[in-house]
Amino acid sequence: MSRLGLEIGTVVRHKDRMWRVAGLESAACRGPRIWLAEADDSGDLAVFDLTALLSDPSFGLPDGGPRLRVPQLGLLSTVSEEQRWRAFSIERHVREVETGCAAPGDSTPHDPRYDPASTTLAEREQAKADELTSAGWTHVSRATVRRWRARYRAGGVWGLVPKRRGATLLGRADPQVVEALRALLREEALRSRSRGWKKRMRRQTQWWLQERHGAGTVEVPAQSSFNKLLDSVEESLGLEGTVTQRRARAARPAPPFTPTVALRPGELVMLDSTPLDVLVMLDDGVVGRLEQTVALDIATRSLWGCCVLRAPN
Repeated sequence: MSRLGLEIGTVVRHKDRMWRVAGLESAACRGPRIWLAEADDSGDLAVFDLTALLSDPSFGLPDGGPRLRVPQLGLLSTVSEEQRWRAFSIERHVREVETGCAAPGDSTPHDPRYDPASTTLAEREQAKADELTSAGWTHVSRATVRRWRARYRAGGVWGLVPKRRGATLLGRADPQVVEALRALLREEALRSRSRGWKKRMRRQTQWWLQERHGAGTVEVPAQSSFNKLLDSVEESLGLEGTVTQRRARAARPAPPFTPTVALRPGELVMLDSTPLDVLVMLDDGVVGRLEQTVALDIATRSLWGCCVLRAPN
């Protein structure tokens, strides 16, 4: 079963009682909180600190399934509304194929075509492909539904968002060829490009690979495929444009940070300090400056703490 996200309507278990998620809040002043209502509609309502609740061993799914995680709202905010809508739509279809229930709060399948008790997974995948094709979705087959399930299992809703074609091409390419192109393009960026420079780059790439790995060890793609890969590597390095623009970008130092993904509160916390333009008289009579330190949780995008420390002049 795919890893489920924590969202409104999800039925959970906490201290041998069944609850339904009624609300989520990400407040900068006190951190993320969650509202839980009794699943039997008795009217009981409880408020918990989200970090502490997810760390509680008694908290989880009713059937003892995989642990819940925070919705990937930070990553999803970087794509368009249309892409988010499509990703959430595919998520509901994937859930229906795997569990028989599209909504997180449902416990009984509504459509007999997706009932795990009477159908196989292959039959449910084919039924979903037929349903979406009839609804007007294009290029949806059983293999497509299977790929959706794999991407959702690996990356949640973010895995269902289409990525840039250039990144996919780089992922499929031989890493040794990509390494050679990155090394050669940084040198090429400082020179003017004449007609046929891509053919010259292919020859130089072949020589570069032969020198380091031996003749015939690494094969360079055909010219048409090489040109597409060359454009993708050039775009990833930010070396498009005029000679002046390429030289300016090539002179930049390598960035110190890499993209990160955090799925649970406290998994990754970012700290930052900055001196304040304030002088204070300390207890020992020494004049010092104040330094403000902030802790920001990456998964929930909330402010965990802010303190002011003493920093000497």
